[in-house]
Parts: sequence; structure tokens; C-alpha cells
Amino acid sequence: MGYPTRKHAAETMIRDARGFYEQGWLLGTSGNLSIKLDDDHFLITASGRDKGRLTPEDFLACPVDGEPSETTPTLGPSAETSIHQAIYARVPEAGAVYHVHEPYSAFCSERDSYIGATIMAGAEMIKGLGIWEENPRVRIPIFENHFDVPQIAADIDRHLADEAKRRVPGVNIRSHGYYAWGEDAFAAKRHVETFAYLFRYSWEMGNGA
Repeated sequence: MGYPTRKHAAETMIRDARGFYEQGWLLGTSGNLSIKLDDDHFLITASGRDKGRLTPEDFLACPVDGEPSETTPTLGPSAETSIHQAIYARVPEAGAVYHVHEPYSAFCSERDSYIGATIMAGAEMIKGLGIWEENPRVRIPIFENHFDVPQIAADIDRHLADEAKRRVPGVNIRSHGYYAWGEDAFAAKRHVETFAYLFRYSWEMGNGA
């Protein structure tokens, strides 16, 4: 895998975050984005930053396994860094992880929480997740939004330990938002947008499982 420079990774996330902000998916400093810099490190948005007005100084590098080393009194990693670490550790082909607070994913997570997943079947846009098959059916898992974020990360880690479950490049957090990943930032962005369409489609069609 070819990795981007730190400068290019930051520029890409600034652009993508602004687009998500304009869609209303990253309001009030919510959400977080990261891109792999090499096999062992990724660049992630710092905590508490306005995603519509990010600058190159609003990012820090973190190891896939271990504590961030670039923290300062004014620059700390996202509170959800451990979730990014869990995804990168279990999905080595992932080159970027994007987390947004898209409203329909939250609606669906409450509706479908009793089965622990939102089931999507037949929708053409499932192809946007890289799943090309006749009459596709995908299961987007829902995880509890524990106050203790590392507990969410541990739940996701256990889920992704099953290689078959990595087929769907995303997970949803109940009443919160979803994480989507891809081989690079372009793919992660495509998956974010595809999930947004599918959650809205499911909600407006009343397609509860």
C-alpha cells in the first residue's frame, strides 16, 4: 500500500471534513477522521476542533498500537482514537477511517437496536460499499454507545475478529453515528456517503428488520 504524506493526509481530511460539515454530519466539533501514514501510524483530527474550519495544525499522529506521542497542553487526540486503533488493527487493508454523526443512522440504530443491526436488502446503492452481487443483503451492526469509549472499541474489535464480518466496511453506534473505512480516503468518503444514503433509504421506506 502506498501511503500519503502527512501534508497530503491533512489536506484531504480538511477537504472531506468541510464537505461532511456542510451536509450537517459533523456539527458542533463532533466526529473524527483519520488516515494511515505508514503501517504503524495514522493521522487523526485533534479533540474539540471545528470540522468545518480545520487547519493543518488540528491533527496529530497516533500509533495503531499504543498511546499518542504528539499530545500537548492544547492538542489532544480524539476521545474516540481507540476505535480507530481497533479498526486499523483488525482491518490491515484500511487506509482511512471516517466517523460522522449522520441523523438517519441514529434513527435506524434506535429502531433496529433489538436485533443489533440494520439490514439492507436489494438497494442499488449497496454497490457503493464494494458489494457487487445479485439481490445483495447486508447487515450493518449496531453497538451500544458506552460512556467508556474503550469499551466500544473492544466490542468493535471482537466483531471484526471474524473476517467474514469485515465485508461491510462500517459499524454504527447507537444514537451516535457510524464509522466507515476504506483502502484510502477516497474509498472511506464513498462509504460514508453510501451509508448515509442507505440509512435514509431504510428509514424513509420503513424498512425495519
